[in-house]
Amino acid sequence: MPDKVKMLPGIGVFGTGSLSKVMVCILQSAGFKVAALWGRTNDLAEKVAKELDIPFYTSKVDDVLLHQDVDVVCVENPPHLHAQIAVKTLGIGKHVLCERPAGLCQLDAFRMVNAARYYPTLMSLMTHGLRFLPAFIKMREMIQDNEIGEILICEVRVHCGSLLHEKYNWMCDEVMGGGVLNTIGSHIVDVITYLTNQKGEKVQGTLKTYLKQTDKIKGIRHITSDDFCSFQMQLEKGACATVTLNSHMPGRFLHEVLIVGKNGSLVVRDADLYGQTNSSYKEEILLADTTDELPCLKKLGISSHSSDLPVPYLKGLVRLVDALKESFGKVEDRRSWAEEAVDIAATFEDGLYVQTVLDAIRKSNQENGEWQKVNIMTEEPDPNPFLSSALRHSQASLH
Repeated sequence: MPDKVKMLPGIGVFGTGSLSKVMVCILQSAGFKVAALWGRTNDLAEKVAKELDIPFYTSKVDDVLLHQDVDVVCVENPPHLHAQIAVKTLGIGKHVLCERPAGLCQLDAFRMVNAARYYPTLMSLMTHGLRFLPAFIKMREMIQDNEIGEILICEVRVHCGSLLHEKYNWMCDEVMGGGVLNTIGSHIVDVITYLTNQKGEKVQGTLKTYLKQTDKIKGIRHITSDDFCSFQMQLEKGACATVTLNSHMPGRFLHEVLIVGKNGSLVVRDADLYGQTNSSYKEEILLADTTDELPCLKKLGISSHSSDLPVPYLKGLVRLVDALKESFGKVEDRRSWAEEAVDIAATFEDGLYVQTVLDAIRKSNQENGEWQKVNIMTEEPDPNPFLSSALRHSQASLH
């Protein structure tokens, strides 16, 4: 076992926020060496690096990407930087694990997909950890085995406190990728497709920003990111998904994913699975999660009920990192990986689909809640269609 730990690849982490700290803690607890940290400023990078015992820190992107001890890059910074860093990392020849969502728009995600296709031997995964929760794995198996019959309805409720911090940052700004739809909705869209094996065909949604200022964030700056979101999604085979994301509920985090079939229903609350048949008037617990909290998280003051990373997401990340450890531990060369160990992980292509759904929900909101088709990008749009049309016309006229 010690030899396998030594063979694990070195990690470079982009980001210094609470989620980055959690990821570093989980990686270190699994036996990975976090060799380098990037921060927006050198002082911030130094502060967090010392707190987390990371030997190298910098505010320059290339210093992490070219670091000789970094084989895998974890992109944990704000969404507007995701595509840029992910694409560059793959071009340098290193693996990428990217936080959700895959950028600010479908084009960002599409460029990440293209890079992943160009370098197919490199790992390029999204950190949708809900896929690795035992409750969701079991729910998916039961759905595939037709234990609840044909899927009719998916209903998701997420209640949490405010996602904002004391100071104005990217989470306050819709243009920078803040808001409950990006932060939580991206995970929900992914897990619905993972569970049902169906993609959304069209969506309809509403986004609201009810809290435009706080006691700490006031003056000339206003919050523009959504703090409430409700959307519906029609799946390929006719089932309907309804999702409510409400960040105006301080206190205990509520996370409920309900799948209703013709013969019964399954529901995951937090990280536990419950089931009920149509002939029964009482649900029963089918699987209780037993993932332990990591001591290093407690040292950082982060509990499983933290608003930054509540129970399902925290436990999912722990399981995802365990799978990464197995994937890299099965091979001799630390730059290689065993795909079967992470075959349920979300790929960049999954990230593109999720981003497409998010974009369609925003468009629906802008157009007074009208239903929008989910059209996944297949080629990069022409930046200057009028010029291209003129060139094609002039070339044709030469013949």
